[in-house]
Amino acid sequence: MAEFFLRSILVFTLLGILLASCNHAPPKRIKSDAPSEEKVPKAENQDVEIWPKRGNIKSYFTKYGDENPERVVRLKTTLGDIDIELFEDTPLHRANFIHHVKRGLYDRTIFYRVIPDFMIQGGNSDDDKTVERRKGVESYYIPSEVKKHHIHERGSVAMAMSYHNNPENKSSQYDFYIVIGKTFNNNELDATKEEYHYNFDENDRKIYKTKGGTPHLDGKHTVFGRVIKGMEIVEEIARTDRDSGDWPINDVVIDYQIIE
Repeated sequence: MAEFFLRSILVFTLLGILLASCNHAPPKRIKSDAPSEEKVPKAENQDVEIWPKRGNIKSYFTKYGDENPERVVRLKTTLGDIDIELFEDTPLHRANFIHHVKRGLYDRTIFYRVIPDFMIQGGNSDDDKTVERRKGVESYYIPSEVKKHHIHERGSVAMAMSYHNNPENKSSQYDFYIVIGKTFNNNELDATKEEYHYNFDENDRKIYKTKGGTPHLDGKHTVFGRVIKGMEIVEEIARTDRDSGDWPINDVVIDYQIIE
Protein backbone atom coordinates (compact mmCIF):
# COMPACT_ATOMS: atom_id res chain seq x y z
CA MET A 1 0.00 0.00 0.00
CA ALA A 2 2.85 2.37 0.88
CA GLU A 3 4.55 1.62 -2.44
CA PHE A 4 1.30 2.36 -4.30
CA PHE A 5 0.90 5.62 -2.39
CA LEU A 6 4.47 6.72 -3.17
CA ARG A 7 4.07 5.86 -6.81
CA SER A 8 0.78 7.76 -7.01
CA ILE A 9 2.46 10.86 -5.58
CA LEU A 10 5.34 10.63 -8.08
CA VAL A 11 2.96 10.03 -11.01
CA PHE A 12 0.84 13.08 -10.21
CA THR A 13 3.94 15.18 -9.57
CA LEU A 14 5.44 14.27 -12.95
CA LEU A 15 2.15 14.77 -14.81
CA GLY A 16 1.63 18.14 -13.18
CA ILE A 17 4.94 19.64 -14.34
CA LEU A 18 5.06 19.14 -18.13
CA LEU A 19 7.29 21.36 -20.22
CA ALA A 20 5.62 24.15 -22.16
CA SER A 21 7.47 23.72 -25.46
CA CYS A 22 4.73 21.61 -27.07
CA ASN A 23 2.10 19.06 -26.20
CA HIS A 24 4.73 16.34 -26.26
CA ALA A 25 7.57 18.21 -24.52
CA PRO A 26 9.57 16.47 -21.79
CA PRO A 27 8.34 17.27 -18.26
CA LYS A 28 9.93 19.95 -16.14
CA ARG A 29 12.52 19.42 -13.49
CA ILE A 30 10.98 17.81 -10.41
CA LYS A 31 11.51 19.97 -7.35
CA SER A 32 13.24 18.23 -4.49
CA ASP A 33 12.65 18.61 -0.78
CA ALA A 34 16.09 17.21 -0.04
CA PRO A 35 17.99 18.88 2.82
CA SER A 36 20.65 21.38 1.80
CA GLU A 37 23.67 20.03 3.64
CA GLU A 38 26.83 19.68 1.55
CA LYS A 39 28.30 16.88 3.63
CA VAL A 40 26.37 13.69 4.30
CA PRO A 41 27.62 11.11 6.83
CA LYS A 42 28.42 7.78 5.18
CA ALA A 43 28.43 5.82 8.41
CA GLU A 44 29.65 6.20 11.95
CA ASN A 45 33.43 6.62 12.23
CA GLN A 46 33.82 6.94 8.45
CA ASP A 47 34.73 9.91 6.27
CA VAL A 48 31.94 12.12 4.98
CA GLU A 49 30.82 12.27 1.35
CA ILE A 50 31.11 15.59 -0.45
CA TRP A 51 28.27 16.47 -2.82
CA PRO A 52 27.67 19.29 -5.30
CA LYS A 53 26.02 22.35 -3.80
CA ARG A 54 24.17 25.31 -5.27
CA GLY A 55 26.74 28.00 -5.89
CA ASN A 56 29.61 25.63 -6.71
CA ILE A 57 28.06 23.52 -9.49
CA LYS A 58 30.42 24.72 -12.23
CA SER A 59 33.60 24.35 -10.16
CA TYR A 60 32.48 21.02 -8.65
CA PHE A 61 31.73 19.37 -11.99
CA THR A 62 34.70 20.92 -13.76
CA LYS A 63 36.96 19.28 -11.18
CA TYR A 64 34.95 16.05 -11.18
CA GLY A 65 35.05 15.91 -14.97
CA ASP A 66 38.83 16.34 -15.02
CA GLU A 67 39.18 13.44 -12.58
CA ASN A 68 36.56 11.22 -14.28
CA PRO A 69 37.01 11.41 -18.07
CA GLU A 70 34.72 8.51 -19.07
CA ARG A 71 32.43 9.14 -22.03
CA VAL A 72 30.56 5.93 -22.87
CA VAL A 73 27.80 4.55 -20.65
CA ARG A 74 25.59 1.49 -21.12
CA LEU A 75 21.98 1.74 -20.03
CA LYS A 76 21.04 -1.81 -19.12
CA THR A 77 17.25 -1.81 -19.29
CA THR A 78 14.74 -4.58 -18.79
CA LEU A 79 14.15 -4.53 -22.56
CA GLY A 80 17.80 -4.45 -23.66
CA ASP A 81 20.98 -2.38 -23.65
CA ILE A 82 21.45 1.16 -24.94
CA ASP A 83 24.98 2.56 -25.30
CA ILE A 84 25.38 6.33 -25.22
CA GLU A 85 28.39 8.53 -25.94
CA LEU A 86 28.70 11.75 -23.91
CA PHE A 87 30.12 14.84 -25.63
CA GLU A 88 33.37 16.43 -24.47
CA ASP A 89 32.18 19.93 -25.36
CA THR A 90 29.33 19.76 -22.84
CA PRO A 91 31.65 19.01 -19.90
CA LEU A 92 29.34 19.91 -17.01
CA HIS A 93 26.53 17.70 -18.32
CA ARG A 94 28.93 14.85 -19.05
CA ALA A 95 30.45 15.06 -15.58
CA ASN A 96 27.01 15.31 -13.95
CA PHE A 97 25.87 12.13 -15.70
CA ILE A 98 29.04 10.17 -14.87
CA HIS A 99 28.83 11.44 -11.28
CA HIS A 100 25.30 10.10 -10.86
CA VAL A 101 26.27 6.73 -12.31
CA LYS A 102 29.38 6.30 -10.17
CA ARG A 103 27.81 7.51 -6.94
CA GLY A 104 24.62 5.47 -7.15
CA LEU A 105 22.21 8.34 -7.76
CA TYR A 106 20.92 6.70 -10.95
CA ASP A 107 20.60 3.19 -9.48
CA ARG A 108 17.26 1.52 -10.28
CA THR A 109 15.86 4.56 -12.05
CA ILE A 110 13.22 4.08 -14.74
CA PHE A 111 11.95 5.43 -18.04
CA TYR A 112 8.82 7.05 -16.64
CA ARG A 113 7.51 8.85 -19.73
CA VAL A 114 7.58 7.28 -23.20
CA ILE A 115 5.99 8.57 -26.40
CA PRO A 116 6.42 6.91 -29.82
CA ASP A 117 7.87 9.21 -32.50
CA PHE A 118 8.91 11.70 -29.83
CA MET A 119 11.17 10.56 -26.97
CA ILE A 120 11.68 8.41 -23.88
CA GLN A 121 12.49 10.13 -20.59
CA GLY A 122 14.20 8.69 -17.53
CA GLY A 123 16.47 9.43 -14.60
CA ASN A 124 14.03 9.36 -11.70
CA SER A 125 12.69 6.58 -9.50
CA ASP A 126 10.33 5.75 -6.66
CA ASP A 127 12.58 2.91 -5.52
CA ASP A 128 13.12 3.23 -1.76
CA LYS A 129 16.90 2.78 -1.96
CA THR A 130 17.28 5.38 -4.71
CA VAL A 131 15.13 7.88 -2.84
CA GLU A 132 17.13 7.27 0.35
CA ARG A 133 20.42 7.68 -1.50
CA ARG A 134 19.36 11.09 -2.82
CA LYS A 135 18.05 12.46 0.47
CA GLY A 136 21.24 14.27 1.41
CA VAL A 137 21.92 15.67 -2.06
CA GLU A 138 21.00 19.30 -2.45
CA SER A 139 18.77 20.07 -5.43
CA TYR A 140 20.42 22.15 -8.17
CA TYR A 141 20.35 23.00 -11.86
CA ILE A 142 23.14 22.61 -14.42
CA PRO A 143 24.22 25.70 -16.39
CA SER A 144 23.15 25.52 -20.03
CA GLU A 145 25.70 24.16 -22.49
CA VAL A 146 23.58 24.44 -25.63
CA LYS A 147 25.71 24.11 -28.76
CA LYS A 148 24.42 25.03 -32.21
CA HIS A 149 25.95 21.90 -33.75
CA HIS A 150 24.29 19.54 -31.24
CA ILE A 151 20.70 19.42 -32.47
CA HIS A 152 17.79 17.22 -31.43
CA GLU A 153 18.28 14.66 -34.16
CA ARG A 154 17.15 11.07 -33.74
CA GLY A 155 19.25 9.35 -31.06
CA SER A 156 20.32 12.52 -29.28
CA VAL A 157 20.52 12.48 -25.47
CA ALA A 158 19.49 15.72 -23.73
CA MET A 159 18.54 16.99 -20.28
CA ALA A 160 15.04 18.05 -19.34
CA MET A 161 14.51 21.54 -17.98
CA SER A 162 11.85 23.77 -16.48
CA TYR A 163 10.27 26.43 -18.67
CA HIS A 164 9.08 28.35 -15.61
CA ASN A 165 11.30 31.10 -14.22
CA ASN A 166 14.35 29.72 -16.02
CA PRO A 167 15.60 32.41 -18.42
CA GLU A 168 19.07 30.87 -18.61
CA ASN A 169 17.70 27.46 -19.70
CA LYS A 170 19.44 25.58 -16.90
CA SER A 171 19.09 21.80 -17.01
CA SER A 172 17.52 19.31 -14.66
CA GLN A 173 19.64 17.61 -12.04
CA TYR A 174 18.57 14.05 -12.95
CA ASP A 175 16.00 13.89 -15.76
CA PHE A 176 17.28 13.08 -19.25
CA TYR A 177 15.61 11.98 -22.47
CA ILE A 178 16.51 10.20 -25.69
CA VAL A 179 15.11 11.63 -28.92
CA ILE A 180 13.17 9.54 -31.42
CA GLY A 181 11.24 12.18 -33.34
CA LYS A 182 10.09 12.09 -36.94
CA THR A 183 11.14 13.49 -40.30
CA PHE A 184 10.09 16.98 -41.43
CA ASN A 185 9.66 18.68 -44.79
CA ASN A 186 10.73 22.24 -45.57
CA ASN A 187 7.29 23.71 -44.89
CA GLU A 188 7.17 22.06 -41.47
CA LEU A 189 10.65 23.30 -40.62
CA ASP A 190 9.71 26.82 -41.74
CA ALA A 191 6.66 26.71 -39.48
CA THR A 192 8.78 25.44 -36.57
CA LYS A 193 11.30 28.22 -37.18
CA GLU A 194 8.55 30.85 -37.09
CA GLU A 195 6.81 29.47 -34.00
CA TYR A 196 9.92 28.80 -31.91
CA HIS A 197 12.13 31.59 -33.29
CA TYR A 198 15.00 29.28 -34.08
CA ASN A 199 16.99 29.39 -37.30
CA PHE A 200 17.89 26.04 -38.85
CA ASP A 201 20.88 26.02 -41.19
CA GLU A 202 20.99 23.84 -44.29
CA ASN A 203 22.76 20.99 -42.53
CA ASP A 204 20.12 20.99 -39.77
CA ARG A 205 17.38 20.86 -42.38
CA LYS A 206 19.02 17.97 -44.18
CA ILE A 207 19.25 15.96 -40.95
CA TYR A 208 15.65 16.67 -39.94
CA LYS A 209 14.37 15.82 -43.43
CA THR A 210 16.27 12.52 -43.66
CA LYS A 211 17.13 11.25 -40.18
CA GLY A 212 14.45 13.05 -38.20
CA GLY A 213 14.24 14.39 -34.68
CA THR A 214 12.49 17.05 -32.59
CA PRO A 215 13.63 20.45 -33.93
CA HIS A 216 11.33 22.56 -31.75
CA LEU A 217 13.55 21.73 -28.74
CA ASP A 218 16.71 23.16 -30.31
CA GLY A 219 18.25 26.19 -28.63
CA LYS A 220 16.59 25.41 -25.29
CA HIS A 221 17.66 22.01 -24.01
CA THR A 222 21.30 20.95 -23.78
CA VAL A 223 22.05 17.96 -26.00
CA PHE A 224 25.03 16.28 -24.33
CA GLY A 225 25.26 12.86 -25.95
CA ARG A 226 24.00 10.41 -28.54
CA VAL A 227 23.00 6.78 -28.82
CA ILE A 228 25.76 4.76 -30.50
CA LYS A 229 24.12 1.34 -30.07
CA GLY A 230 20.66 0.10 -29.19
CA MET A 231 18.36 2.59 -30.92
CA GLU A 232 16.02 -0.31 -31.62
CA ILE A 233 15.70 -0.73 -27.84
CA VAL A 234 14.77 2.95 -27.54
CA GLU A 235 12.02 2.37 -30.11
CA GLU A 236 10.80 -0.73 -28.28
CA ILE A 237 10.63 1.14 -24.99
CA ALA A 238 8.62 3.92 -26.64
CA ARG A 239 6.10 1.37 -27.94
CA THR A 240 5.52 -0.34 -24.60
CA ASP A 241 2.01 -0.21 -23.15
CA ARG A 242 1.52 2.91 -21.07
CA ASP A 243 -1.13 4.70 -19.03
CA SER A 244 -2.84 8.02 -19.79
CA GLY A 245 0.21 9.86 -18.46
CA ASP A 246 2.60 7.99 -20.80
CA TRP A 247 4.03 6.03 -17.86
CA PRO A 248 4.81 2.43 -18.93
CA ILE A 249 2.42 -0.11 -17.41
CA ASN A 250 5.41 -2.33 -16.65
CA ASP A 251 8.39 -0.39 -15.30
CA VAL A 252 11.36 -0.12 -17.65
CA VAL A 253 14.14 -0.20 -15.06
CA ILE A 254 17.63 1.12 -15.90
CA ASP A 255 20.95 -0.02 -14.48
CA TYR A 256 24.10 1.77 -15.62
CA GLN A 257 27.54 0.55 -16.61
CA ILE A 258 30.46 2.78 -17.56
CA ILE A 259 32.13 1.31 -20.64
CA GLU A 260 34.99 3.71 -21.27
